[in-house]
Amino acid sequence: MKATSRFLNNTDARDNAIHQLLIYSSLYKLDGINIDFENIYKEDKDALTQFVRELTPLLREQGLVVSIDVTIPDGSDTWSKCFDRKALGEVVDYVMLMTYDQHWATSPVAGSVAQITWVEKNLVKVINMVPKEKLLLGLPFYTRLWEEEKTDNGKIRVTNPKVLSMESARKMADENNAEVKWDEESGQFYTEFKKDNKNYKIWIEDENSINLKSSLVHKYKLAGTAAWRRSDESPVVWEVLNSNLKIVRNYSEWKDKNAEAIYVYK
Repeated sequence: MKATSRFLNNTDARDNAIHQLLIYSSLYKLDGINIDFENIYKEDKDALTQFVRELTPLLREQGLVVSIDVTIPDGSDTWSKCFDRKALGEVVDYVMLMTYDQHWATSPVAGSVAQITWVEKNLVKVINMVPKEKLLLGLPFYTRLWEEEKTDNGKIRVTNPKVLSMESARKMADENNAEVKWDEESGQFYTEFKKDNKNYKIWIEDENSINLKSSLVHKYKLAGTAAWRRSDESPVVWEVLNSNLKIVRNYSEWKDKNAEAIYVYK
């Protein structure tokens, strides 16, 4: 964070970064630039906005699309309160909302990476700050394997969580003969199993959960979606996104198409 702070508050450093971005964008014939600053001092919120204000018009002169990633509003000073979402939304072409990591890498409790109700609740908050036609809904292509063990005093402790791709999560469940059930609350398949006196839990991201989440693009008339990260998804996810974003025209149409949907773990 100290290095980021020094950069954001140094005019020469910002100018140099902008110069390099312009050069490499031209060299590699890029379509756009995505700005992603994470773990920033709250006091540097305005400095970040200023950097984006300096950078964006110069990128646009080269015909580049400019987007920036922001976290959900409610959180720590250095993770959530360090973004002026309204001001950033006035400058860039798109704001990518990181609607994932509900239960993060060091979370003290196991849970979903992006429960559907949590995603929608935080999306609604940001719609009040950023024009919805500029908002991209962040989709997780990953999940976490949570390992739990009992401490000497009988409490449950989360240890050693691991990031899994969609295919890795499926393989983990299969290899451990784990029962997989649809969890209505999270809008995901869920499984747990025991191994070596430890309990393991996975809230599975797959084409079913992505179908639900991406429907919010139509429900709230958003610009589209973004995702973290490419290569973690299963191929069928692209079929779902193509259908929801390119073929289905509105939320009513999506609801009609999914009115009798039965979530099947394949």
